[in-house]
Amino acid sequence: MTQVSLVGEGKALLGSYMGSSIPSRDVPRYVSLWRAGRLPVEALLTSVNPLSEINALMDELASGHAVRQIVVPAG
Repeated sequence: MTQVSLVGEGKALLGSYMGSSIPSRDVPRYVSLWRAGRLPVEALLTSVNPLSEINALMDELASGHAVRQIVVPAG
């Protein structure tokens, strides 16, 4: 975004905290987009791992080698 478009087109920068989502509104929409093939959830996922690997997973996050992980309880 350029300074010209910011002022001339009335654009604004808006921050968010933890995505600022409204789950009751957003989750059904995300599911719908995923089912329609328009939200590639699998491409956003770094890995799926068992809970027993939680320490290594946290290290991966801290180092920046992982972004989104699913932790599956044993069982």
